[in-house]
Amino acid sequence: MAIYDTEEDLNVGPQMDEEEFISQCRAEIDDAVDFLDNHLGPNRTNATEAYYQRQYGDEETGRSQFIDSTIRDTVNAILPSLLKIFFASEKVMEFIPRQPEDVPFAEQASDYVSWCITQSNPGFMVYHDAMKDALIRGSGFIKYYYAEKKDVEGFSYTDLDDDTLAFLMQDESVEVTSVDSQPVEQVEGMNPQEMPMKHDVTIVKRSNKGRIHIECIPPEEIIYNRRSKGFEDPSTKMIGHRRVMTVGELVALGYDKDDFIDLAGTKYDLDDSEEFLSRRPEVYGSDSNAVVYDDASKRLLYTEIYYKCDFDQDDFAEIRRVCFAGDKYEEMLMNEPVNDFPFVHLNPYPEPHDSIGTGIFDRLKDVQRTKTSIIRAMLDSLSLSVFPRMAFVDGEASVSDLMNGEVGSLVRMRSPNAVQPLHLPYTGQQAEGMLNYFGEVTENRTGISKASLGLDPQSLMSSSPIAVAGTLTNAQQKVEYIARVFAEKAFKPLFKGILKLIVQHQDQETIIRLRNDWVPMDPKAWDSSYDVMVNVALGGGDDNLRLQALQLIAGKQEQILTTVGPENPLVGIVQYANTLRKITELSGFKDADQFFKDPLKEPPKPPEPKEPSPEEQMMEMQQQQFAMTMELERAKLQLDAEKAKTNAQMKEAEMNIDAQLKVTELGAKYNQSIDTAQLKGDLDTEREKIRSDANIQSARIHSENRGNR
Repeated sequence: MAIYDTEEDLNVGPQMDEEEFISQCRAEIDDAVDFLDNHLGPNRTNATEAYYQRQYGDEETGRSQFIDSTIRDTVNAILPSLLKIFFASEKVMEFIPRQPEDVPFAEQASDYVSWCITQSNPGFMVYHDAMKDALIRGSGFIKYYYAEKKDVEGFSYTDLDDDTLAFLMQDESVEVTSVDSQPVEQVEGMNPQEMPMKHDVTIVKRSNKGRIHIECIPPEEIIYNRRSKGFEDPSTKMIGHRRVMTVGELVALGYDKDDFIDLAGTKYDLDDSEEFLSRRPEVYGSDSNAVVYDDASKRLLYTEIYYKCDFDQDDFAEIRRVCFAGDKYEEMLMNEPVNDFPFVHLNPYPEPHDSIGTGIFDRLKDVQRTKTSIIRAMLDSLSLSVFPRMAFVDGEASVSDLMNGEVGSLVRMRSPNAVQPLHLPYTGQQAEGMLNYFGEVTENRTGISKASLGLDPQSLMSSSPIAVAGTLTNAQQKVEYIARVFAEKAFKPLFKGILKLIVQHQDQETIIRLRNDWVPMDPKAWDSSYDVMVNVALGGGDDNLRLQALQLIAGKQEQILTTVGPENPLVGIVQYANTLRKITELSGFKDADQFFKDPLKEPPKPPEPKEPSPEEQMMEMQQQQFAMTMELERAKLQLDAEKAKTNAQMKEAEMNIDAQLKVTELGAKYNQSIDTAQLKGDLDTEREKIRSDANIQSARIHSENRGNR
């Protein structure tokens, strides 16, 4: 079933008639394809042919067929410097917060978008391919989008026990396609159904994964309206992506096979595109007679356009994503509103008010063609001087012997001097000045030369340091110009577009590995309208000069911090840390956190206690004196309690002694026994009275002690 909105399904207001809308889309596609085939494509095809040093078609048999490599050498010289600019640092692009409270969210968004490009996707190769397309052909295209794709994987397991098999079958995403079960061991007398089994299992696991994708799109697959001034300009009305896909790939995107299976075949116009074949000539005619037996492998043309129109009839144009199947765009599979065009266009030398611009081929094609002609002439002259033409008397020498170019071969002659060489001097020296001239032309147009690349030690050694620095800086400025254009016109919109997709589609926290730490990312609090700041320098000289300048700055900062201290009005710890981190990045280490902390990310230190005032000091002394006085009073009361207790014990001991003496005295006086039990009872009564008085006295002292506290 086709996936597109209708007025009946959504119960919305008036919309453009479906047939009229499809007719408009087809007209826009046809005009864009004509613009591609008759204007954009031929020039890009010629650029590809020149880059690969293919023959021009004017070569003569027996003459030199040399092809100059100026375009290829220049592209391969510029590309490493561009990639270094964008991948040597982790902060080439970063989002700018709109409010002070947005600072942590903007930093998180910068880290997460960079992670999506470089870790979740093959960002380096995407940048590499798009930049190379732009340098060679003048146009490189990157597409970014969020997609949930159905993924099917097959697995085979052997010798699984019963519990593992049961656990595997509980997974709803797993489909068991075959099971081969065998008993672990034969046990006599045991029921076969109760024996432990081992299983060989084949399964299919189906998953539906959604994430951000970025891809470098071949230039021949991108179409757009011919009046466009640039993908970010309001003049862009339509951008499309045409490609040949299999039925299985479309089903993985969520489409119903029955909607387009009748349109599937084996060959389409894109297979014979001159621009495609100039890049991949080896595939020409390779599968023209291929027979496809299964539906999933059949191919068809899938056209995805982003068309700006007033579909809902509200007098405001919005962007619609419309997808067609078939080489005549017979079946509309998708029609939905979107926010932006999900494409960025890289062009190294843009022209005002035009979406095309120029590339290295447009700047150097005349140089390469002229140098090819000059070098061919020099090689022909060299060949004639080394292998001169031969003059002979007809009938007096063997022609077959003369045609044999083997070294040391014999020539049969009927008479002496029947064969003589026609000596021609080598005249190629006169053309060497022209080659040097066109080398200077190449340097002036692109900034690339042997001296700027450090490959001409003679010219570098014979020049002053200032002249050498000037040569390197001039080349670096032209490369940085291209880098800044790429950053502003392509990578800046790419960052903003990816952030919008993340905020729109990801509503759950994600844990990612960032700088050797696991960091939670929660896009719900992010603002999709953050601005992007580009940190690509322009005209700052090469890395060695910047490194020397930063080292001088670090020395001055250290001197100020040592002399004046960290609390000075010129430089603080944050500025010094920034200098050290930048030196680390320019030295080739991407992650400066491995060497230096970021002071702005460190938790604030607790405030130091301030000095007390004289009044506070006097109050503190009085409190200490009062505490000492109270401590002395408590000690005195404690001593009184102990003294009262000791006196009671002494009095009790005296009573015991007096009682014992009294018993002894009475017994000796009256020579008769005394009732000691009655006497002991009287002593116990008196003893309890003394203890009670002592306890009362101790309780009174403790009560007074608590009252003084």
